[in-house]
Amino acid sequence: MDLKRVLDIVEEEVVDGDEEELASPDAKRRRTLLNSSSMQEAIGAQYMQKHLPKLEPFLRRVVQEEVHNVLIRHIDSAHRLPLQLKTSSKRYKLQFQGNLPQTLFTGNRVEAENKQPLRIVLTDAVNNQLITSGPLSSMKVELLVLDGDFNADERLEHTEKEFSESIVFEREGKRPLLSGEVVIVLEKGVASVRDISFTDNSSWIRSRKFRLGARMSRASSIEERVQEAVSNPFLVKDHRGEVYKKHHPPALADDVWRLEKIGKDGVFHKKLADFGIHTVQDFLRNLVMDQYGLRGLLGSGMSNKMWESTVEHARECVLDDKLYSYCSGHGIILLFNCIHENIGVVVGSNCFSVNALTATQKALVVKLQQDAYKFPSRIVEFKVQSQSADQSPTAPVPPGPASTQMPGLPPQGGQSSPTRRGEPTATGPWPAAPPRCRPGPGGCSAPAPPPPP
Repeated sequence: MDLKRVLDIVEEEVVDGDEEELASPDAKRRRTLLNSSSMQEAIGAQYMQKHLPKLEPFLRRVVQEEVHNVLIRHIDSAHRLPLQLKTSSKRYKLQFQGNLPQTLFTGNRVEAENKQPLRIVLTDAVNNQLITSGPLSSMKVELLVLDGDFNADERLEHTEKEFSESIVFEREGKRPLLSGEVVIVLEKGVASVRDISFTDNSSWIRSRKFRLGARMSRASSIEERVQEAVSNPFLVKDHRGEVYKKHHPPALADDVWRLEKIGKDGVFHKKLADFGIHTVQDFLRNLVMDQYGLRGLLGSGMSNKMWESTVEHARECVLDDKLYSYCSGHGIILLFNCIHENIGVVVGSNCFSVNALTATQKALVVKLQQDAYKFPSRIVEFKVQSQSADQSPTAPVPPGPASTQMPGLPPQGGQSSPTRRGEPTATGPWPAAPPRCRPGPGGCSAPAPPPPP
Protein backbone atom coordinates (compact mmCIF):
# COMPACT_ATOMS: atom_id res chain seq x y z
CA MET A 1 0.00 0.00 0.00
CA ASP A 2 2.84 2.48 0.86
CA LEU A 3 4.76 1.67 -2.31
CA LYS A 4 1.64 2.42 -4.34
CA ARG A 5 1.42 5.81 -2.67
CA VAL A 6 5.01 6.60 -3.69
CA LEU A 7 4.37 5.65 -7.30
CA ASP A 8 1.21 7.76 -7.36
CA ILE A 9 3.23 10.77 -6.20
CA VAL A 10 5.77 10.17 -8.96
CA GLU A 11 3.05 9.95 -11.56
CA GLU A 12 1.40 13.13 -10.33
CA GLU A 13 4.72 15.02 -10.43
CA VAL A 14 5.57 13.85 -13.91
CA VAL A 15 2.23 14.55 -15.62
CA ASP A 16 1.20 17.54 -13.50
CA GLY A 17 0.26 20.71 -15.52
CA ASP A 18 -2.64 22.94 -16.46
CA GLU A 19 -5.39 21.76 -18.76
CA GLU A 20 -4.37 23.92 -21.75
CA GLU A 21 -0.84 22.62 -21.66
CA LEU A 22 -2.08 19.07 -21.44
CA ALA A 23 -4.41 19.64 -24.41
CA SER A 24 -1.66 20.95 -26.71
CA PRO A 25 -0.17 18.69 -29.45
CA ASP A 26 3.23 18.80 -27.75
CA ALA A 27 1.70 17.56 -24.53
CA LYS A 28 0.05 14.69 -26.36
CA ARG A 29 3.39 13.73 -27.90
CA ARG A 30 4.97 13.86 -24.43
CA ARG A 31 2.24 11.59 -23.04
CA THR A 32 2.79 9.15 -25.91
CA LEU A 33 6.49 9.07 -25.09
CA LEU A 34 5.68 8.64 -21.39
CA ASN A 35 3.65 5.55 -22.20
CA SER A 36 6.76 3.76 -23.46
CA SER A 37 8.44 1.65 -20.77
CA SER A 38 11.95 2.93 -21.47
CA MET A 39 10.84 6.53 -21.15
CA GLN A 40 9.02 5.75 -17.90
CA GLU A 41 12.12 4.13 -16.46
CA ALA A 42 14.29 7.11 -17.42
CA ILE A 43 11.86 9.61 -15.93
CA GLY A 44 11.50 7.52 -12.80
CA ALA A 45 15.26 7.35 -12.31
CA GLN A 46 15.59 11.09 -12.87
CA TYR A 47 12.79 11.76 -10.40
CA MET A 48 14.31 9.51 -7.72
CA GLN A 49 17.66 11.30 -8.00
CA LYS A 50 15.94 14.66 -7.69
CA HIS A 51 13.51 13.84 -4.88
CA LEU A 52 15.35 11.09 -2.94
CA PRO A 53 16.32 13.46 -0.11
CA LYS A 54 12.63 14.29 0.33
CA LEU A 55 11.45 10.64 0.09
CA GLU A 56 14.06 9.21 2.45
CA PRO A 57 12.31 10.25 5.71
CA PHE A 58 9.02 8.93 4.36
CA LEU A 59 10.50 5.57 3.36
CA ARG A 60 12.34 5.29 6.68
CA ARG A 61 9.09 5.80 8.57
CA VAL A 62 7.29 3.18 6.48
CA VAL A 63 10.03 0.61 7.07
CA GLN A 64 10.06 1.32 10.82
CA GLU A 65 6.29 0.81 11.02
CA GLU A 66 6.45 -2.53 9.20
CA VAL A 67 9.38 -3.80 11.30
CA HIS A 68 7.57 -2.76 14.48
CA ASN A 69 4.43 -4.70 13.46
CA VAL A 70 6.46 -7.85 12.70
CA LEU A 71 8.27 -7.66 16.06
CA ILE A 72 4.99 -7.26 17.94
CA ARG A 73 3.58 -10.41 16.30
CA HIS A 74 6.77 -12.38 16.99
CA ILE A 75 6.97 -11.35 20.66
CA ASP A 76 3.32 -12.21 21.20
CA SER A 77 3.71 -15.74 19.79
CA ALA A 78 6.93 -16.22 21.78
CA HIS A 79 5.06 -15.38 25.01
CA ARG A 80 2.39 -17.97 24.21
CA LEU A 81 4.82 -20.79 23.27
CA PRO A 82 6.12 -21.63 26.79
CA LEU A 83 2.55 -21.89 28.02
CA GLN A 84 1.71 -24.39 25.29
CA LEU A 85 4.82 -26.44 26.01
CA LYS A 86 4.10 -26.43 29.73
CA THR A 87 0.63 -27.86 29.23
CA SER A 88 1.37 -30.41 26.48
CA SER A 89 4.95 -31.68 26.82
CA LYS A 90 5.76 -34.59 29.14
CA ARG A 91 9.30 -35.01 30.36
CA TYR A 92 8.60 -38.19 32.32
CA LYS A 93 6.35 -41.23 32.09
CA LEU A 94 5.47 -44.32 34.08
CA GLN A 95 5.67 -47.71 32.35
CA PHE A 96 4.79 -51.32 33.16
CA GLN A 97 7.64 -53.76 32.66
CA GLY A 98 6.25 -56.89 31.04
CA ASN A 99 2.77 -57.81 29.86
CA LEU A 100 -0.05 -59.23 31.94
CA PRO A 101 -1.52 -62.64 31.00
CA GLN A 102 -4.49 -62.66 28.65
CA THR A 103 -6.68 -64.01 31.46
CA LEU A 104 -6.61 -63.34 35.21
CA PHE A 105 -8.84 -64.75 37.93
CA THR A 106 -10.46 -63.00 40.84
CA GLY A 107 -8.65 -63.47 44.14
CA ASN A 108 -5.37 -64.45 42.48
CA ARG A 109 -2.33 -62.23 42.87
CA VAL A 110 -1.66 -60.13 39.78
CA GLU A 111 1.60 -61.15 38.11
CA ALA A 112 3.19 -60.65 34.72
CA GLU A 113 3.35 -63.40 32.12
CA ASN A 114 5.20 -66.59 33.09
CA LYS A 115 4.68 -65.80 36.78
CA GLN A 116 7.19 -62.97 36.63
CA PRO A 117 6.84 -60.03 39.08
CA LEU A 118 5.09 -56.99 37.64
CA ARG A 119 7.09 -53.77 37.91
CA ILE A 120 6.54 -50.08 37.27
CA VAL A 121 9.40 -47.83 36.19
CA LEU A 122 9.79 -44.06 35.83
CA THR A 123 11.57 -43.13 32.61
CA ASP A 124 12.49 -40.12 30.53
CA ALA A 125 9.74 -39.55 27.97
CA VAL A 126 12.25 -38.81 25.21
CA ASN A 127 14.98 -41.44 25.52
CA ASN A 128 13.29 -44.00 27.84
CA GLN A 129 16.18 -43.88 30.32
CA LEU A 130 15.38 -44.88 33.90
CA ILE A 131 15.12 -41.95 36.34
CA THR A 132 17.04 -43.09 39.43
CA SER A 133 17.49 -39.78 41.25
CA GLY A 134 15.54 -36.65 42.08
CA PRO A 135 12.23 -36.17 43.91
CA LEU A 136 10.18 -38.04 41.31
CA SER A 137 12.25 -41.23 41.66
CA SER A 138 10.87 -41.85 45.17
CA MET A 139 7.25 -40.75 44.77
CA LYS A 140 4.14 -42.78 45.58
CA VAL A 141 2.29 -44.46 42.69
CA GLU A 142 -1.41 -45.28 42.66
CA LEU A 143 -2.77 -48.40 40.89
CA LEU A 144 -6.14 -48.20 39.14
CA VAL A 145 -8.43 -50.23 36.88
CA LEU A 146 -9.06 -48.92 33.35
CA ASP A 147 -11.51 -49.85 30.61
CA GLY A 148 -10.04 -52.35 28.16
CA ASP A 149 -10.95 -50.08 25.24
CA PHE A 150 -8.78 -47.23 26.54
CA ASN A 151 -5.90 -46.46 24.19
CA ALA A 152 -7.07 -49.19 21.81
CA ASP A 153 -5.00 -47.64 19.02
CA GLU A 154 -1.87 -47.95 21.22
CA ARG A 155 -0.98 -44.27 21.05
CA LEU A 156 2.28 -43.23 22.66
CA GLU A 157 0.65 -40.35 24.54
CA HIS A 158 -2.67 -39.55 26.18
CA THR A 159 -3.95 -36.67 28.25
CA GLU A 160 -4.62 -36.69 31.96
CA LYS A 161 -8.31 -36.12 31.24
CA GLU A 162 -8.50 -39.12 28.89
CA PHE A 163 -6.86 -41.31 31.53
CA SER A 164 -9.19 -40.15 34.30
CA GLU A 165 -12.31 -40.66 32.18
CA SER A 166 -11.32 -44.30 31.53
CA ILE A 167 -11.04 -45.33 35.19
CA VAL A 168 -13.45 -48.16 36.07
CA PHE A 169 -14.98 -48.22 39.54
CA GLU A 170 -16.67 -51.08 41.35
CA ARG A 171 -20.28 -52.02 40.72
CA GLU A 172 -22.86 -50.79 43.18
CA GLY A 173 -22.78 -52.86 46.35
CA LYS A 174 -19.45 -54.46 45.45
CA ARG A 175 -16.00 -54.12 46.99
CA PRO A 176 -13.35 -51.96 45.30
CA LEU A 177 -12.15 -53.64 42.10
CA LEU A 178 -8.57 -53.85 43.35
CA SER A 179 -7.69 -55.12 46.78
CA GLY A 180 -4.31 -55.17 48.46
CA GLU A 181 -1.38 -52.79 48.13
CA VAL A 182 -2.82 -50.31 45.63
CA VAL A 183 -0.36 -47.53 46.56
CA ILE A 184 3.31 -48.36 46.14
CA VAL A 185 6.50 -46.31 46.46
CA LEU A 186 9.14 -45.85 43.80
CA GLU A 187 12.68 -46.63 44.86
CA LYS A 188 15.25 -45.21 42.47
CA GLY A 189 12.52 -45.05 39.86
CA VAL A 190 11.35 -48.68 40.23
CA ALA A 191 8.43 -50.21 42.16
CA SER A 192 7.18 -53.81 42.33
CA VAL A 193 3.49 -54.68 42.32
CA ARG A 194 3.59 -57.16 45.18
CA ASP A 195 0.12 -57.95 46.44
CA ILE A 196 -2.95 -56.86 44.50
CA SER A 197 -5.87 -58.89 43.18
CA PHE A 198 -9.20 -58.30 41.45
CA THR A 199 -12.42 -58.73 43.37
CA ASP A 200 -14.79 -58.79 40.38
CA ASN A 201 -14.76 -60.11 36.83
CA SER A 202 -14.66 -57.94 33.70
CA SER A 203 -17.71 -59.36 31.92
CA TRP A 204 -20.04 -56.53 32.99
CA ILE A 205 -18.38 -53.72 31.01
CA ARG A 206 -18.85 -53.27 27.26
CA SER A 207 -15.30 -54.21 26.26
CA ARG A 208 -15.36 -57.20 28.66
CA LYS A 209 -11.71 -56.43 29.41
CA PHE A 210 -9.72 -54.40 31.91
CA ARG A 211 -6.38 -52.66 31.78
CA LEU A 212 -4.20 -51.83 34.75
CA GLY A 213 -3.21 -48.19 35.14
CA ALA A 214 -0.68 -46.40 37.32
CA ARG A 215 -0.29 -42.69 38.06
CA MET A 216 1.54 -40.49 40.52
CA SER A 217 -0.41 -40.38 43.77
CA ARG A 218 -2.74 -37.40 44.07
CA ALA A 219 -1.29 -36.81 47.54
CA SER A 220 2.09 -36.02 45.96
CA SER A 221 2.48 -32.32 45.17
CA ILE A 222 4.42 -32.26 41.91
CA GLU A 223 4.55 -29.64 39.21
CA GLU A 224 5.87 -31.92 36.47
CA ARG A 225 3.41 -33.72 34.20
CA VAL A 226 4.16 -37.45 34.44
CA GLN A 227 2.33 -39.58 31.89
CA GLU A 228 0.43 -42.46 33.41
CA ALA A 229 1.28 -46.14 32.76
CA VAL A 230 -1.24 -48.31 30.90
CA SER A 231 -0.99 -52.11 30.67
CA ASN A 232 -2.18 -54.42 27.89
CA PRO A 233 -5.88 -55.46 27.99
CA PHE A 234 -6.88 -58.72 29.71
CA LEU A 235 -9.92 -60.70 30.82
CA VAL A 236 -10.76 -61.19 34.48
CA LYS A 237 -12.81 -64.29 35.24
CA ASP A 238 -14.32 -65.61 38.44
CA HIS A 239 -11.99 -67.78 40.49
CA ARG A 240 -14.32 -70.78 40.35
CA GLY A 241 -13.77 -70.82 36.57
CA GLU A 242 -10.05 -71.38 37.03
CA VAL A 243 -10.51 -75.14 37.17
CA TYR A 244 -11.77 -74.96 33.58
CA LYS A 245 -9.06 -72.67 32.24
CA LYS A 246 -7.03 -73.57 29.17
CA HIS A 247 -3.38 -74.44 29.57
CA HIS A 248 -0.71 -72.66 27.53
CA PRO A 249 1.01 -74.78 26.44
CA PRO A 250 -1.18 -77.84 26.98
CA ALA A 251 0.35 -81.08 28.26
CA LEU A 252 0.05 -84.42 26.50
CA ALA A 253 -1.93 -85.85 29.41
CA ASP A 254 -4.31 -82.87 29.67
CA ASP A 255 -7.99 -83.54 29.08
CA VAL A 256 -8.94 -82.66 25.54
CA TRP A 257 -11.35 -79.96 26.77
CA ARG A 258 -8.30 -77.96 27.88
CA LEU A 259 -7.86 -77.07 24.21
CA GLU A 260 -9.27 -73.83 22.89
CA LYS A 261 -12.86 -73.94 21.59
CA ILE A 262 -13.57 -77.28 23.27
CA GLY A 263 -15.69 -76.78 26.39
CA LYS A 264 -15.87 -79.25 29.24
CA ASP A 265 -18.91 -81.52 28.75
CA GLY A 266 -19.78 -79.55 25.63
CA VAL A 267 -20.84 -80.90 22.24
CA PHE A 268 -17.30 -81.17 20.85
CA HIS A 269 -16.01 -82.77 24.04
CA LYS A 270 -18.70 -85.46 23.89
CA LYS A 271 -18.09 -86.17 20.20
CA LEU A 272 -14.39 -86.64 20.80
CA ALA A 273 -14.97 -88.82 23.87
CA ASP A 274 -17.35 -91.07 21.91
CA PHE A 275 -14.55 -91.59 19.38
CA GLY A 276 -12.03 -92.47 22.10
CA ILE A 277 -10.24 -89.12 22.08
CA HIS A 278 -9.84 -88.14 25.74
CA THR A 279 -6.48 -86.38 25.99
CA VAL A 280 -4.47 -83.81 24.07
CA GLN A 281 -2.16 -86.64 22.99
CA ASP A 282 -5.13 -88.55 21.57
CA PHE A 283 -6.19 -85.44 19.67
CA LEU A 284 -2.71 -84.91 18.21
CA ARG A 285 -2.38 -88.55 17.18
CA ASN A 286 -5.66 -88.43 15.31
CA LEU A 287 -4.65 -85.11 13.78
CA VAL A 288 -1.50 -86.79 12.39
CA MET A 289 -3.11 -90.04 11.27
CA ASP A 290 -6.39 -88.70 9.83
CA GLN A 291 -6.75 -84.93 9.92
CA TYR A 292 -9.79 -84.83 7.64
CA GLY A 293 -11.56 -87.55 9.58
CA LEU A 294 -10.99 -85.64 12.83
CA ARG A 295 -12.27 -82.43 11.26
CA GLY A 296 -15.37 -84.22 9.99
CA LEU A 297 -15.99 -85.75 13.41
CA LEU A 298 -16.37 -82.28 14.96
CA GLY A 299 -18.85 -81.32 12.25
CA SER A 300 -20.06 -78.00 10.88
CA GLY A 301 -20.77 -76.69 14.37
CA MET A 302 -17.07 -75.96 14.63
CA SER A 303 -16.21 -73.23 12.14
CA ASN A 304 -12.93 -73.22 10.23
CA LYS A 305 -11.71 -70.38 12.41
CA MET A 306 -12.49 -72.36 15.57
CA TRP A 307 -10.80 -75.43 14.11
CA GLU A 308 -7.64 -73.48 13.32
CA SER A 309 -7.60 -72.07 16.84
CA THR A 310 -7.94 -75.56 18.38
CA VAL A 311 -5.24 -77.07 16.16
CA GLU A 312 -2.86 -74.18 16.77
CA HIS A 313 -3.31 -74.56 20.53
CA ALA A 314 -2.80 -78.33 20.38
CA ARG A 315 0.45 -77.92 18.45
CA GLU A 316 1.86 -75.80 21.27
CA CYS A 317 2.11 -79.03 23.27
CA VAL A 318 5.62 -80.07 24.31
CA LEU A 319 6.30 -83.64 23.15
CA ASP A 320 8.12 -86.24 25.23
CA ASP A 321 11.05 -88.41 24.13
CA LYS A 322 9.24 -91.74 23.88
CA LEU A 323 9.52 -93.73 20.67
CA TYR A 324 6.92 -96.05 19.16
CA SER A 325 7.33 -98.76 16.53
CA TYR A 326 5.31 -100.59 13.93
CA CYS A 327 6.55 -103.96 12.62
CA SER A 328 5.66 -104.54 8.98
CA GLY A 329 5.62 -107.95 7.34
CA HIS A 330 8.68 -107.04 5.26
CA GLY A 331 11.21 -107.01 8.08
CA ILE A 332 11.01 -103.20 8.26
CA ILE A 333 10.28 -101.33 11.47
CA LEU A 334 8.77 -97.85 11.32
CA LEU A 335 9.66 -95.54 14.19
CA PHE A 336 7.20 -92.90 15.42
CA ASN A 337 7.31 -90.15 18.02
CA CYS A 338 4.74 -89.85 20.79
CA ILE A 339 2.03 -88.44 18.48
CA HIS A 340 2.67 -91.05 15.74
CA GLU A 341 4.66 -88.89 13.36
CA ASN A 342 7.03 -91.12 11.35
CA ILE A 343 10.59 -90.13 12.18
CA GLY A 344 12.70 -93.09 11.06
CA VAL A 345 13.06 -96.60 9.67
CA VAL A 346 14.92 -99.63 10.99
CA VAL A 347 16.03 -102.16 8.38
CA GLY A 348 17.97 -105.11 9.72
CA SER A 349 20.60 -103.57 11.97
CA ASN A 350 20.54 -100.17 10.27
CA CYS A 351 18.65 -97.04 11.25
CA PHE A 352 17.68 -94.38 8.71
CA SER A 353 16.19 -90.93 8.93
CA VAL A 354 13.18 -90.49 6.65
CA ASN A 355 14.94 -87.59 4.96
CA ALA A 356 17.86 -89.86 4.03
CA LEU A 357 15.71 -92.21 1.92
CA THR A 358 15.44 -92.13 -1.83
CA ALA A 359 12.15 -91.30 -3.52
CA THR A 360 11.41 -94.98 -4.18
CA GLN A 361 12.18 -95.92 -0.60
CA LYS A 362 10.05 -93.07 0.73
CA ALA A 363 7.11 -94.32 -1.33
CA LEU A 364 7.43 -97.74 0.29
CA VAL A 365 7.64 -96.17 3.76
CA VAL A 366 4.54 -94.06 3.09
CA LYS A 367 2.61 -97.18 2.12
CA LEU A 368 3.73 -98.97 5.27
CA GLN A 369 2.87 -95.88 7.31
CA GLN A 370 -0.67 -95.88 5.90
CA ASP A 371 -1.00 -99.53 6.87
CA ALA A 372 0.15 -98.65 10.39
CA TYR A 373 -2.42 -95.84 10.66
CA LYS A 374 -5.19 -98.29 9.72
CA PHE A 375 -4.23 -100.38 12.77
CA PRO A 376 -3.07 -97.84 15.38
CA SER A 377 -3.26 -100.47 18.11
CA ARG A 378 -0.23 -102.14 16.49
CA ILE A 379 1.86 -99.01 17.00
CA VAL A 380 3.44 -99.81 20.35
CA GLU A 381 6.08 -98.29 22.54
CA PHE A 382 9.59 -99.20 21.43
CA LYS A 383 11.05 -101.26 24.28
CA VAL A 384 14.58 -102.48 24.95
CA GLN A 385 15.06 -106.04 26.25
CA SER A 386 17.75 -106.87 28.75
CA GLN A 387 20.20 -109.65 27.84
CA SER A 388 23.43 -111.22 29.01
CA ALA A 389 26.77 -109.89 27.89
CA ASP A 390 27.56 -112.92 25.70
CA GLN A 391 24.41 -112.31 23.67
CA SER A 392 25.17 -108.74 22.74
CA PRO A 393 23.90 -107.81 19.29
CA THR A 394 25.63 -105.86 16.62
CA ALA A 395 25.00 -102.16 17.06
CA PRO A 396 23.42 -100.34 14.08
CA VAL A 397 25.31 -97.86 12.02
CA PRO A 398 24.43 -94.18 12.26
CA PRO A 399 21.58 -92.95 10.04
CA GLY A 400 22.74 -92.47 6.49
CA PRO A 401 21.76 -93.27 2.89
CA ALA A 402 19.56 -96.34 2.70
CA SER A 403 21.46 -99.56 2.11
CA THR A 404 20.69 -102.57 -0.03
CA GLN A 405 19.03 -104.27 2.95
CA MET A 406 15.66 -102.65 2.29
CA PRO A 407 13.63 -105.41 0.58
CA GLY A 408 12.04 -105.02 -2.81
CA LEU A 409 14.31 -102.12 -3.83
CA PRO A 410 17.31 -101.99 -6.16
CA PRO A 411 20.75 -101.55 -4.59
CA GLN A 412 21.39 -97.98 -3.45
CA GLY A 413 25.00 -98.24 -2.35
CA GLY A 414 27.39 -100.33 -0.35
CA GLN A 415 26.31 -102.15 2.77
CA SER A 416 27.36 -100.62 6.07
CA SER A 417 29.85 -102.49 8.21
CA PRO A 418 28.73 -103.36 11.73
CA THR A 419 30.59 -101.94 14.71
CA ARG A 420 32.64 -104.21 16.92
CA ARG A 421 31.85 -105.20 20.49
CA GLY A 422 32.65 -102.41 22.90
CA GLU A 423 32.40 -99.61 20.33
CA PRO A 424 29.88 -96.81 20.96
CA THR A 425 26.38 -97.46 19.70
CA ALA A 426 24.85 -95.42 16.91
CA THR A 427 24.63 -91.72 17.42
CA GLY A 428 21.75 -89.61 16.16
CA PRO A 429 18.05 -89.55 16.92
CA TRP A 430 17.48 -93.32 16.90
CA PRO A 431 18.07 -95.86 19.67
CA ALA A 432 19.91 -99.12 19.17
CA ALA A 433 17.90 -101.05 16.59
CA PRO A 434 17.20 -104.80 16.69
CA PRO A 435 19.09 -107.08 14.30
CA ARG A 436 15.77 -108.53 13.18
CA CYS A 437 12.07 -107.82 13.69
CA ARG A 438 10.76 -110.03 16.45
CA PRO A 439 7.06 -109.36 16.97
CA GLY A 440 5.60 -110.54 20.21
CA PRO A 441 2.79 -109.73 22.61
CA GLY A 442 4.31 -106.35 23.36
CA GLY A 443 5.07 -105.50 19.74
CA CYS A 444 8.53 -105.05 18.25
CA SER A 445 11.28 -105.07 20.79
CA ALA A 446 15.03 -104.68 20.68
CA PRO A 447 17.76 -106.35 22.71
CA ALA A 448 19.67 -103.95 24.89
CA PRO A 449 22.98 -102.64 23.56
CA PRO A 450 26.08 -103.98 25.32
CA PRO A 451 27.49 -102.03 28.25
CA PRO A 452 30.63 -99.97 27.61
CA PRO A 453 33.91 -101.85 28.23
